[in-house]
Amino acid sequence: MQKGKIIACEVFKEEILRGLKIPSENCIFLPQELHRTPELLKNELQKQIDLLDQQGDLDCIYLGYGLCGNGVVGVKSSRSEIVIPNSMDCISILMGIQYSSNCKVDRTTSYFFSSGWIAFGSDAWKEYQRCLELFDHETSYWCTKEMIKYYETLILINNGMDSYQEDKVFVQMVSEFFSLNYKEVEGRLDWLASMIEDVDSKFNIKVKPGNSIQSKMFTCGT
Repeated sequence: MQKGKIIACEVFKEEILRGLKIPSENCIFLPQELHRTPELLKNELQKQIDLLDQQGDLDCIYLGYGLCGNGVVGVKSSRSEIVIPNSMDCISILMGIQYSSNCKVDRTTSYFFSSGWIAFGSDAWKEYQRCLELFDHETSYWCTKEMIKYYETLILINNGMDSYQEDKVFVQMVSEFFSLNYKEVEGRLDWLASMIEDVDSKFNIKVKPGNSIQSKMFTCGT
């Protein structure tokens, strides 16, 4: 790892701090909810990068994001190289490099969970709880089922985090509650690791200082 800082979505927090053992002082974690509005995500990323640029002593800024609905498009650093996974979203990154070339999961009917998603992201159970603040059980259940009606399976990505057992119990509970299938897949940290270790491969995108991230750069993890 060059002299640099990591700016990442908080869904990667455990994988980066505990899994890859990166010191917390080298990391900046941003709220997952920024994904709901890509323009807000872009603005916050640029704000954090500008603050790092002002320090003027970094070789590289590592972004723990995928294309994320174009939320990273246009972001640039004036002083440091930017390295970002060549992936459309965090699901591919959490499942690892092998996922990109050997995908056996139907993304169109699968709803994914990970340690970070359970801790920081939105999900069907949280939406159901939110609806209960406004409606009765039957209405809340119906509203939530409508939100997830195209999903058949809830998939837990197991990256060996300390919360695995609790995560498994939670996802199994949610799957039973909404009458969906439960599945578990083994994830890997190799994609995140390769970015931080500056591995030069098709799985990471490197953007020179002064150049901005463009959507056409992303070709993996679809």
